[in-house]
Amino acid sequence: MMKTKMPLAQIFREFSKDIKLGHSVFALPFVGVALTLTGLPGVSVGRIAQIIGCMVLARSFAMGMNRYLDRDIDARNDRTKNRALPLGAVAPKGYLAVTVACGIGFVGMAYSLSDLSGHLAPALLIVLAFYSYMKRVSWLTHWYLGMCLGLAPVAAEIALFNRVSWSVVMVGVAVSFWTAGFDLLYSLQDKDFDTSNGLHSAPSRFGHKSAIWLSRLSFLFMIIALLTAGHMAETGLWWDAGVGAVAVILFFEHWIIRNAMVTGKSEKINLAFFNLNALVSVLFFFFAAANNYAQ
Repeated sequence: MMKTKMPLAQIFREFSKDIKLGHSVFALPFVGVALTLTGLPGVSVGRIAQIIGCMVLARSFAMGMNRYLDRDIDARNDRTKNRALPLGAVAPKGYLAVTVACGIGFVGMAYSLSDLSGHLAPALLIVLAFYSYMKRVSWLTHWYLGMCLGLAPVAAEIALFNRVSWSVVMVGVAVSFWTAGFDLLYSLQDKDFDTSNGLHSAPSRFGHKSAIWLSRLSFLFMIIALLTAGHMAETGLWWDAGVGAVAVILFFEHWIIRNAMVTGKSEKINLAFFNLNALVSVLFFFFAAANNYAQ
């Protein structure tokens, strides 16, 4: 019996749902944070929209490659077996086609911003695509994922101004440690699966207590990096208040999953991972914007 070909629109719907397109909110506000440090000289609304488009396309490519390359692993994991590819909701070829289209769209949009950003775009896609393999080779996978997100503020400044400011680099460093911190907590859910399947993560390598302490340390480094970025850019009280608010949220994130230090598990991991970290990025953007306006 011949299989009916799935309409492209349906493939895209399944793809968007599978990669949780709405979670682009995690790093996107920090691009805005970085741009407030530049004073946004002569940046039009259209170019800001292009930056947002680049970010969404790059993230979609990265998540799509992750789902495609990990489809066999996801099928064996109770937490991920209901994703589109393990379920057979989308054929692997169709899924890969949409993923590649996102990558091509990203390169094209990067070129529309500047030749330099266009030339660098394919290399960035290679970096993003390699994330899925990191869990096969090193427990440093959490910080590699952090680096992937942390490149976004730096890439945005390169695309808009053909330069890199040290203050923006420090924002990228902050995003990198922040991402690693919350990914360490999220990976607690897969500790047993990773161990039994030969996959690498800090929880499977060092245990849940050490992973939680590494998360706390990563969050601390995030706070230090944000304060350093503010010092370099000579920001004001609004910036410092924003850093303080972020510190409070991250402390609360660890407080609500405190039972994981004993058991290695917490029913509030998803709340900590999705809700609180989305609040971190959005809230800090408003503090950074207020700081820029006040100056």
